[in-house]
This record gives sequence, structure tokens and C-alpha cells, in this order.
Amino acid sequence: MGLVIIILIVMILGLITYLFFIKKELARITKDISTIKKQDSNLLLHQEISSSEISALIRQINSLIKEIKQKEIQIEQKNQNLKKGMINISHDLRTPLTSALGYIDILLHSDLSKKEQEKELRIVEERLKRLEELISAFFEFSKIMCQNENIVKEPLNLIAVLEESIAHYYEDYQKENRKIHFFKCNQKIKINSKEEILIRIFDNLIGNAFKHSEGDLEITVQKKDNIRIEFKNPLQSNNLKIEKIFDEFYTVDISRTKGGTGLGLAIAKEFTERLNGTIQAEMEKGTLKIIIEFPITRI
Repeated sequence: MGLVIIILIVMILGLITYLFFIKKELARITKDISTIKKQDSNLLLHQEISSSEISALIRQINSLIKEIKQKEIQIEQKNQNLKKGMINISHDLRTPLTSALGYIDILLHSDLSKKEQEKELRIVEERLKRLEELISAFFEFSKIMCQNENIVKEPLNLIAVLEESIAHYYEDYQKENRKIHFFKCNQKIKINSKEEILIRIFDNLIGNAFKHSEGDLEITVQKKDNIRIEFKNPLQSNNLKIEKIFDEFYTVDISRTKGGTGLGLAIAKEFTERLNGTIQAEMEKGTLKIIIEFPITRI
């Protein structure tokens, strides 16, 4: 009987000791969490006593800390992009407006011939049209990002939609002695999609190639495991960062001088993903390739 009592006492003392160390470990973990919250660091919790329960708790807390840190980084990047975007918007809107006001001032305070006045007015008109284009682009992008409604799709002939978009830019390319080469596997590829959105995607990509390249544009359509559309054109700038090409307001110097907003590819990406497609960019031997893929669906 005495032996049993001794064993029970030993077990109770051991349990009390274990609980003491568990409590001490939890107090330490609580203190470390408080420190991590106050400090902007990449510190994680560590374990000092052997306990599967404590180990599981620390793993879960560390996982949560990593997720929070990652989200903080993403938010900071978004904030930086927004600040840069606001600067770009201000610059883009002010440039044609300032130019137009300058020419208007010349018209009002200079003794110009009728022919010279007409020339100055055409320049003012050009600058104001550019301003209208920029405002429309910013408004459209804001509207796209705020819309969450479901897209009603319908059976479409993808080749016909692409040919319509190519026709929009045919004269622009021809005036600069450039061509759009269209390679297709057949005359009709059925896709379940939204025509207005597809046209907007293709117009943005063809227009982007026209503005930021001086060579021909190649468009290739293939249908295998999925529907693959490639837009390929020579690169005009070596400063292009391919990993940022679909970011909102991303531009390089050449795009700013040729009237880019940095929104064309961002809009194309947003629309493509809303149609359950994917879009990516590749650089290869001095050329830029934009690749869109849509799943094949039974219609």
C-alpha cells in the first residue's frame, strides 16, 4: 500500500513539474508573439521543451505569421504600385493638357495666318483626343476592377472575332508599311465566350504591338489540348521587364513617348482571366510573345 502511495506521489509531482514547464513555455511563446507583433522582423517562434502539442501549436502559429508577413508584403507592393500609378496618371493627363493650353495661348495672343491657325487647332485637337483616350482608359480599368457580375457566354467563331480585330488595325499598320500576319489552323474554331470581351482583349494586344514596335505582328492560332493564340512582334526597348508586363500602370520610357498608359495589357489580363483563360509573356531573340490559352469546351 505504501508503495502505491509513493508511486502516486511521484506521478503527481511529475505531472505538476510538467505542467509548470508547459505553463512557462506558453508564457515564453506569448512573450515572443508580442515581440514579433511589435517588431518589423522575420522572426518565428521556436520550441524549448519536448511536447507534440506545443510543437503542433508553434507550427500553426508560424504558418499564420508567414501568411500575415506575405500579405503585408503584397499590400506594400500594391501601395507602391498605386503611388506610382497616381504619379503616372498625373503625368499622362497633364502632358497633353499642358500642350493643348500652350497652343491655345499661341492662338489667342499671336497674329497667325488662317493656315497657321488651322495647323495649331489640329494640334490642339490631337492633344485633347489623347487626353480623352487616357481618361477613357483609366475609367474603363476602374470599372473593370469594380465589376464582379457573372459573364454570360455564347458560342462564337474565334477566327471571325480575331479577323474583326485585325481589320480594326489594318489601315494603321498599312500606313506605316507594316503587316499583320495571321496564321490559323482552319477557318472556324468554336469557343464558348463573350464577343465584346474577346474583341477588347485582341484590340488591346494588337494595339499594344502597334504602339510599342516598329515591325510586323504575327498572330498564330492553334487548337490541340486547348486553344492557343500567340501574338509575336519585335521588341523596341531592351528595358522591358517581362515579369511586370501585366502590372497596372507598368511602362517603359518608350511607351511614355508613344502614348502608352500601361493599362492595355493589364486590361487584357483581367478580361482573359474572367473568361477562364490564361495569359503570359515571353521574350525570345529580340521579340515579345504574348500567349493566350482558353480551355476547349463542348458547345
